[in-house]
Order: sequence, then C-alpha cells, then structure tokens
Amino acid sequence: MKTAKFVGYLRWFSVCLSLLMSSFSWAQGSPSTGWLTSSDHDAVKVKLSVTGEFNPETRTLPALLTVQLKDEWKTYWQAPGEGGIPPRIDLASSQGIERIDWHWPTPSEYYVQSIRTAGYKHQVTFPLEIVVSEATERAQLDAVFTLSSCTNICVLTDFPLQLNIDVNQLSPDSEQSFAFARAMSLVPRPLGNAQVTRADYNADDQQLSFVLSRKSRWDSPQVFVHSEDKQLDEVVFKLVQQTVSVDGKRLIASFKASHWLELPELVNRQVSITVNDDPFSAVYTTQLDRSNSTTTNDPLDTMTIWGALFAALLGGLILNIMPCVLPVLGIKVQSLIANSDASARQVRYQFLATAMGVISTFIVIGALLGLLKLSGARISWGMQFQNPWFIAVLAFITLAFAINLFGLYQIRLPQWLNQWALKSQRSSLLGHFSQGVFATVLATPCTAPFLGTAVAFALGAPMYLLLLIFFGLGVGMALPWLSIAAFPQTRKLLPKPGPWLKWVKPIFGALLLATSVWLFTLLTPHWLKASSESTSAEQTSERPWQMLSFKTIHQAVTQGKVVFVDVTADWCITCKANKLGVLEQEPVYSALAAPDLIRMRGDWTVRNDYITDYLRAYGQYGVPYNRVYGPGAPEGIELPIILTSDAVMQAIKEARNE
Repeated sequence: MKTAKFVGYLRWFSVCLSLLMSSFSWAQGSPSTGWLTSSDHDAVKVKLSVTGEFNPETRTLPALLTVQLKDEWKTYWQAPGEGGIPPRIDLASSQGIERIDWHWPTPSEYYVQSIRTAGYKHQVTFPLEIVVSEATERAQLDAVFTLSSCTNICVLTDFPLQLNIDVNQLSPDSEQSFAFARAMSLVPRPLGNAQVTRADYNADDQQLSFVLSRKSRWDSPQVFVHSEDKQLDEVVFKLVQQTVSVDGKRLIASFKASHWLELPELVNRQVSITVNDDPFSAVYTTQLDRSNSTTTNDPLDTMTIWGALFAALLGGLILNIMPCVLPVLGIKVQSLIANSDASARQVRYQFLATAMGVISTFIVIGALLGLLKLSGARISWGMQFQNPWFIAVLAFITLAFAINLFGLYQIRLPQWLNQWALKSQRSSLLGHFSQGVFATVLATPCTAPFLGTAVAFALGAPMYLLLLIFFGLGVGMALPWLSIAAFPQTRKLLPKPGPWLKWVKPIFGALLLATSVWLFTLLTPHWLKASSESTSAEQTSERPWQMLSFKTIHQAVTQGKVVFVDVTADWCITCKANKLGVLEQEPVYSALAAPDLIRMRGDWTVRNDYITDYLRAYGQYGVPYNRVYGPGAPEGIELPIILTSDAVMQAIKEARNE
C-alpha cells in the first residue's frame, strides 16, 4: 500500500515538474536554437535567435538566422543565378505562425567555370520577421531549414528549427536587437542618388536591357536581377554584358532570360534590380517595357565605346609632352637629326619599330591589369610605382642610359644580334622597339587629361573593351612616331646637323639623369614608411594637412566647413606640377588657409587600401585626384586632373554655397 501511494506521489511530482519545465520553456525572454550542425556536413552551422521585441500591432517578432561556412564554401541568394538553390524554411509542422518574412543582404557574384552565381561566403546573417497568427499567445516553431552549400561540389543540408514562443513572456535582448539592426543595414533599399532610366525586354532574343544612372561615378558594380512575381520564380536571368559610360555615371547591363520549360511573358512584369558597388548598395523595382529594337544593345553603348576610344587617343597623345616621356621623345628626334643621311625607308622602319614598342607595351599592360582584375586584385594606373623593386630597376636603367648619353661607355648588342640586324637590313630595330617600350613604362606614373577617363572606363569594362581602350592609348601615344613613319620627308623640317649636336646628347643625358635621381628618391618612402602610415598628414610642413578620412569629411561638412582633398604620390609628376603651379601659388595658397577650410591629403606613394577605396568610390584608378566638399556640395566637386587656379577657386566658392 505504501508502495502504491509512493508511486502515485511520484507520478504527481513528475507531472508537476513537466508542467513547470514546460512553463519555463515558454517563458524564455529571447529564445534561440543555439548552433546547429549536421554530422554529414560539418562545413556549415546555423543558428536561429529572436530579439524578444514582439510588435502586437503587426504581430511580428524580429529574428536572426545566422549561417557560418568554412573555408571556400558558399551559399546562395534568393535568385542564385545560373546555378544553385536558394535557402528556404518549411513551416509545415509549426503552430500559431502565419509566415516568415525573409530579408536578403546584398549578395556577391561568384564564378565557377564561367557560371555566374550570387551568394555569400564565410558568414551571412539573414534578418527575419516571424509573423504570429492572430489571437495566438503561444506559438511553436517546428520548421526545417534547407540550405545548399557549394565549393566544387554541392551539399543540400536540412536543419531542424524548433522554438517555443510566448508573446507575453518575451523580453527585449539589446545585443540581439543591435545585431538585427546591423543585419538590416546590409539589406539593399532604394537610394535617391541613382535611378533606373531604362528597363525593357526584347522577346526576339529574350534579353532584358537596363540603364542605371547615378549622380556620382560607378566603380566596379555588380548587378543582379530577380522578381517577386510568383510566375517568374523559375526564370533565370543570365548576365550577358555590362559596361559603364565614359563619364562613369551610367551603368548599362543586359540579361538573358531562360526557363526550364516555357518562358512566360515578361513585358509589363515587375522585376527588381540589385546593384552592389561597395559601399553603395541599392535595389530598384521597375516594370519591363517592350523593346521594338531587334537588338538589346543600348544606343549609348556605341557612343560610350567611341567616346572612350577618342579619350584614349587624346590621352595617349598628350602623354608625349609630359615630363616623364619628353626626354625619350627628344632623344628620338636628336637621333633623327644626327642621321639625316638615312634613307626614307630606314626612317620609316625605325619609327614604326618605336611605335610598335609603344602599342605592344600598352596592350601587355592592359592584359596584365585585366588578369589582375579577374583575380579580384585591386588595380590602378601606375600601381607598379608602388613597388620598390620596379622603381629600383627602372632607376638603374635610366641611369645606364644617361651615362651612355654622356659618352662614358657604349651599350653594345651581342655579336649574334648585330649579325641578325645586318642580315635583316633593319639596323638596331630592336633598339628602336625598346625605346618605345621604355617610353611607355616611363609614361605610366603620368596622368594626363582624358587619360583618367579612358583608363577608368577600361578597368570597369569587359576584357575585350579593356584591351581595345589600351590599344587606343598606345596608338595615341605612338601618333608622333607613326606620323614620321608615314611621312619621312618631314625630317627635312628639322635643323641640319652640325657642331651644335655635340651639346644635345649631354642635355638629354642630364634630363635622364634627373629622371634617375627622381626615381631613386621614390624609394625613400618605401624605406621610411609602413603602408599603414601612408595616409598620415604632413605635420612637418608649415601648413599641416589632415589625413584622408570619409568620416572627417562628413563631420566637417555638417559643421558648415569646406574640405579640400588632395590625393597624390611622390612618383606622380602631374601631382608635383599641380602642387608647385597651383596649390602653392596665389590666390589658391591663401584660399586654402581660410579658417573654415580643412586641407586633407592622401599620400598614395606606398600602396594603401583606404586611399584605393576612396579613389574607387569616385571611379578613379590613378592620381592626382582633387575634390572639394562643403555645405553647397556635400557629395563633393571633382576638379580637373591638371589644376588651374580658376577651377580651384570656383569649386571652393560653390562648396561654400556662395
């Protein structure tokens, strides 16, 4: 009898304990599943947690679904692209939960054997909103989260998500609320400084065409297309072409639409365009118009390419009069005068060889930059001058040429090479070709008008356009050489050879020697500065400059001040010319000393990612770069590459809102 009574008490106690534990589980302030893993696939783990901030009016409870992926594993966006499956949650066994509203952070693009996908690596946090059913106090989430994760193979993994939610017992968790706000900040939204100015669909070739216009420049945008229309769920949008206009403010993209069965009608359907151009991230919903054209190529494309080619030709031509290249051009002219008895054929061959050296070097530089771009490296015009080994080699080469011009020794080719040259009856063609290569290498630290526009377009364009633009730069710089090759009789316009020529070589030798000394001085920052110090201000000068900082610019402008930004480098000749010819001359010198003006400088002599990010934010790939901010121009006024006093003074005036 006692035993039966004890068993009865034990059962009663177990029921009470069970009820107590159940009540405790419902009373959690901000429930979480903790980290969930799968024994079949340990490269991924997930966690679902809520903020505890239940909104009784909308019946929503914010939550965070965090996914961590090892090494190179990645998962997918809501529209995975040409391959992949988006993550999903099955609520079939849940009670008291109406639905889950899913918010998607801006994805990145990934390529696997030319297949483009959109997704995330390492870690991604999806902000969710759990919608609790009406008149429900206690809800039970009993769901299955299915995640596809890939490297060179793909694995589909199910994770059980179980939470008990008592809306009366929830309490806000400040840490989770902050994490939710941070995750929501990564979700793209429409931004006012850009808009979709064209969106149409051509049924003949099943292509969508878009033009996105922006007040500031596009840098390296990634464009993604998806639709909330349920009838378009299975439509895949494959990127066909993406270009940026010459001025950098129009992004032109076309996508091929496909369906595993039959492609539905797309005209008048709503699609969303997500564009990521770090730090810019936005999404725009637009309606597709019918395209009457038989081609999806935007009419701006042809204008853009021709405009970029024209800028490349002009920029390359102007490089010939820059201080970096002028000594080489002078030496070439001097050799033409000294060999006035050479035949027209010899002159043509020699100058064609030099021109080919220029053009081929530009193509090689373009190809190398393109390969670096495809590898994900940060690229820029003149970036090799941030490498001390490159500077040292170039300094010794210019020193050797200078000593040779002074007549201290002669550079002689190997005997077999001399014999080959004589047999080909093109004496020293290799030497003339080398002069073109040498001139081009010396030109790379120079930034000339039109050059920056052409390079910015090229580095943001597909590979074939990049090579085309660099070919245009080479042709532009080679135009003087090509002109003499086409019309050898023009040498008759040059002065006749005479005793005065003995002074020419030493003069050009001195110019090359000065170039060599300048190159050696460029090595100093690499010895004395660490990369992390290259944004430091010049505190040793009479008029100190603050270090470059986006945050400081914003703070100063909100306080009604004007900010003058100067991004420069010791190896940049144009930067030196701007400094000596404009910034340190009146009236600019006094204007930069105004009490309401902040001088800010970024020293790019040594590689610095922060300065690179600043330049790329405005679609720039080289220096000099100057911009003026103020109450009248919070986004800044871009100044021309070669500064003038009038341009600087006018920009400062506009920035002050005068």
